[in-house]
Amino acid sequence: MSLERALSKFGVCSRKEASRVIEAGRVRVDGQVVVWPLRRIDPKRQRVTVDGRRVGDDAERIVLLLHKPKGLITTRTDPGGRPTVYSLLGDVGRWVFPVGRLDRDTSGLLVLTNDHRLGQRLTDPEHHVPKTYHVRVAGVPSAEALRVLREGAPLGRGETSRPARVRSLGSRRDGTWLEIVLTEGRNRQVRRMCAAVGHDVLDLVRVRVGRLGLGDLPPGRWRRLEAQEVRLLEGRVVASAADQEG
Repeated sequence: MSLERALSKFGVCSRKEASRVIEAGRVRVDGQVVVWPLRRIDPKRQRVTVDGRRVGDDAERIVLLLHKPKGLITTRTDPGGRPTVYSLLGDVGRWVFPVGRLDRDTSGLLVLTNDHRLGQRLTDPEHHVPKTYHVRVAGVPSAEALRVLREGAPLGRGETSRPARVRSLGSRRDGTWLEIVLTEGRNRQVRRMCAAVGHDVLDLVRVRVGRLGLGDLPPGRWRRLEAQEVRLLEGRVVASAADQEG
């Protein structure tokens, strides 16, 4: 495969960004600088490094859990200079990429990894990995509104959301908290679903991916997942009722 595709496949960056990284002389193949993005390589046999750090299937696997606060975007760099989640990570010793995205005004659980296979499993709609959100909406949704959210809300452009698990967590003067569990991840989906039933989103937090919960990790902090927790994400172990509480 081409070198630019390999960097994208291994989660280093997008293919467009990979071309810039390669042309800048930051990539080596078997110790030699390569500046041609379309250079054909065999990632199983050749050693690829970016800024001196090895990438590829045989690199040490890293899986991180970050509690993303509001105000950060989920990308490595931003041409407009907005702060990104990478400003919180520091040097973790490997390239990692975010598994899915949380928009600037959404907080909560974000997984970052250098394992492209894990990333694909968690984001591919065909795997039906549930993502759990706690959302505060304006007003009090009616029984009909909750029914539409559960059965499939119109998202515009001819799109309809998949059936979702939805329950009310209680109403207060400042709105109603809902728990919404999705098995797909369309752009700004929760906000679009709630708008479709007439309720603006005031707060949105992702509290769980699969069987991995956010727990008590403070906003802005991250930690490396234990092997048992990675197996939770991969669906290879069963969590107890008290385990991974989100």
